[in-house]
Amino acid sequence: MSETEAPNVTIVGNGIVGLATAYALVRAGKTVQVISRDGIDEGTSSGNAAAIAAAEIMPIAEPGLWKKVPGMLIDPLGPLSLSVTHLPQLMPWFYRFLRACRPHNYAKGVAALAALMDGALDDHRAMLDHFDGKHLLGGDGALFVYRSHAARDKAAHEWKLRQAHGIDVFPLERDGIVQHEPALGPAAHCGYFTPRWATYRDPKELLRTLGDWLRDAGVTFTQAEVTGIVQEVGRVRALKAEDGREIAVQSLIVAAGAWSGRLSKQLGEPYPVEADRGYNTTLPNPGVDLKSYVTFSEDNFVAAPLSIGLRIGGAVEMAGLTRAPNYRRSKALLALARRYLPDLNVEGGTEWMGYRPGSPDSIPVISRSARAANVIYAFGHGHLGLTLSVTTGKIVAMMVGDQDSGLDMAPYRIGRFG
Repeated sequence: MSETEAPNVTIVGNGIVGLATAYALVRAGKTVQVISRDGIDEGTSSGNAAAIAAAEIMPIAEPGLWKKVPGMLIDPLGPLSLSVTHLPQLMPWFYRFLRACRPHNYAKGVAALAALMDGALDDHRAMLDHFDGKHLLGGDGALFVYRSHAARDKAAHEWKLRQAHGIDVFPLERDGIVQHEPALGPAAHCGYFTPRWATYRDPKELLRTLGDWLRDAGVTFTQAEVTGIVQEVGRVRALKAEDGREIAVQSLIVAAGAWSGRLSKQLGEPYPVEADRGYNTTLPNPGVDLKSYVTFSEDNFVAAPLSIGLRIGGAVEMAGLTRAPNYRRSKALLALARRYLPDLNVEGGTEWMGYRPGSPDSIPVISRSARAANVIYAFGHGHLGLTLSVTTGKIVAMMVGDQDSGLDMAPYRIGRFG
């Protein structure tokens, strides 16, 4: 196939960002092919915590966080783990992460995330309305719980920031917690509730439904592991697959999650995207009933009520793309969950690990390439990939069509770290 015979746009990556981008491009009248080595329900997007977390406008890299890192690392099953063998590769990323923790950089990060989050929930609902997918959504709103008023007071600045950006939040005492979620025990002493949140019933079901709609709309899905790029006069002419094929492209979108940095590096635009490994366990018979998504703020994990069970997830493990999963982390999360949910049945669960594509500043890359005129990047969303997927796709489709998104795109450019 020649470049002129190729679909208008080729997307590398069939996670939720890639599929949502394909959706937006089809709506814009483009022909699209999606390339990935795995099926659409086999990657990281298939096992996430299912949240449209539109209230999450704070970067992980916050002022003073570096002081907490040693304490987090002492516990091998705590909220943060680093692989010693991966440290040499991690250091450039970690250096930029520490710089992002500076107050002025943190403020820029909040503004950049808030700008994307402003329409995120509405964008999801509009997409679901379009292909009759309303049934894919479960409960609205999220509950954030704390073990003490002192802990909640320490986080007050986060909630004030949310309110400053127009996000409704409601403080709750113990009686309010019980009214919202009777299954939560005394450890959930107080908290906040925000309605700016929604939870999908099952992220795998979302991927399959969206994939079916895209196929019906004429999108071509090609299974191939992309290993190289063929460049020609300031643009990409084709992709090289592991099996020796060359796949012609007209315009290229790199949306390959934690693997995207390998492709951007080949284009002369190395970017520090790190595989932030997250763990969860889905309990088919949890013995408790939660109506809302619950975040256990001090212990850095969540409980997501899905159609397939209760998903208990969290943790950040920086160990690269090849190390085997350490499912002791999943078991540690279940032990934490039982402190808050005394009647939780942890038997029969399915353990899972996925690779969140983490940017040092928590800000995704949504950017044209400076090296190849027909390439756009869409990756690095970290734990907000599902949340920002539809909004990202809409912006990318506008970029392909040379339209103005109305946003200042400088914070999301691939070259922002120099």
